[in-house]
Amino acid sequence: MLKKNLLTTVAAIAMAATTALPAHAEVTIMYAEWLSSLVEPGIKNFEAATGETVNAIKLPGQGYDQRIALDLSAGTAADVIQMDSFMVSELASAGYLHPLNEQGAGWDQFQYYQPGLLEVASYEGKVYGLPTDTDVRMLWYDKSNFEKAGIAVPWEPKSWADVLDAAQKLKDAGVQYFFQLPAGTKQGEASTMQGFYMLLLGADTPEGDRNRLLNRETGQWIGDSPAIRRTLEFYKKVYGDMGMPADLNYAADPGVAVREVLANDQLGIHASGSWEDACLWDCNGVNLPTREERDAMVGWTPWPGSGEPGAKATTNISGGWTIGVNAKAANPDLAFQLVTTIFDVENFKAWTLANHRMAVRTDISDSPEYMEDAYLAKATALAADTTGRDTVPGYQTVSALVQQMTADILDGAEVEDVVQEYHDALVDEFGEDKVITYE
Repeated sequence: MLKKNLLTTVAAIAMAATTALPAHAEVTIMYAEWLSSLVEPGIKNFEAATGETVNAIKLPGQGYDQRIALDLSAGTAADVIQMDSFMVSELASAGYLHPLNEQGAGWDQFQYYQPGLLEVASYEGKVYGLPTDTDVRMLWYDKSNFEKAGIAVPWEPKSWADVLDAAQKLKDAGVQYFFQLPAGTKQGEASTMQGFYMLLLGADTPEGDRNRLLNRETGQWIGDSPAIRRTLEFYKKVYGDMGMPADLNYAADPGVAVREVLANDQLGIHASGSWEDACLWDCNGVNLPTREERDAMVGWTPWPGSGEPGAKATTNISGGWTIGVNAKAANPDLAFQLVTTIFDVENFKAWTLANHRMAVRTDISDSPEYMEDAYLAKATALAADTTGRDTVPGYQTVSALVQQMTADILDGAEVEDVVQEYHDALVDEFGEDKVITYE
């Protein structure tokens, strides 16, 4: 079922991705519409400075990752492309991306990027993308519904049991979407990152990477483990036993759907990330309530660990988006100039602050304006104990399989069957010697 669904998804995307790029554009760029407020002022500044015309292709956020991967493989992608950091190693290893180290060395702002974040956008020692931001993940909650359910705020759960107890109280108080835990293939990487991996990291001891998808020492994917089973059992508890409605995971735009239920006072707990300080209202930071109004409406708390012996007390995993250059760009130098104009400190800093994004450069993170933002300061502190995705070739396939596991749980499948299917799909994809099981 997993393999069949993946092939069906790719085929559907290939049929949808038929829009050809204009043939004569001097410089082309593809980006997701939610990044417009960073990209579009940069394009305007670039055109004014160079006299060149940029052909901008703005795409919906839903399915954006798959579209970029398909266009790069087909040779139809733009000169400059926005991409999720987890894609970089796979796309670079396939020869689709242009390395930026040499050009970056000649740009006076390259020095301010945090080395660890450049590493996330690198492959075999070469940088292939400049990060737009980084993030942390947490549990957001509606304070009015917590009051209705008799749950004290600030909410500080210490284990999965505490989270489930709060979810049950919210359900009993009549909150329709008492615990929105991202799941299924429609949610894409959100299912993997905001849901599955945040649980997985706290499901078992970190020793030997027992709480991950990949044993990073041996390079083997973990096909079965207590952590994977506990994580899926948590999903089954929420969507099966407790009866959390699954429809937000199937919405045309899950982000819009979540904003609607929050506005309608129907949301309890929402597993998401640091960007929600803006995105729960407007991801472009345009129509935001005041700081005081937002703080009165919602709160957030770190994800707790499971409470199992040896498991972490809290968990976090960080990612982020990047902008890079196509290996087939007609003029790589001009394409890189567009990238650096987008990331010029005046444009980049304004966007970071307006959208309450976690800074990736010290010339922004050390600025007085950033430091005085209480939300950013508190959220950034979570990054002190975070980890990253298994950004090695093959991760995209594994992430898609993880999303399918959660989709199968939504469909009522048993954990035993879902794990077996996942294990077998990993073996089919990578070979028996590249897959291990933990008892």
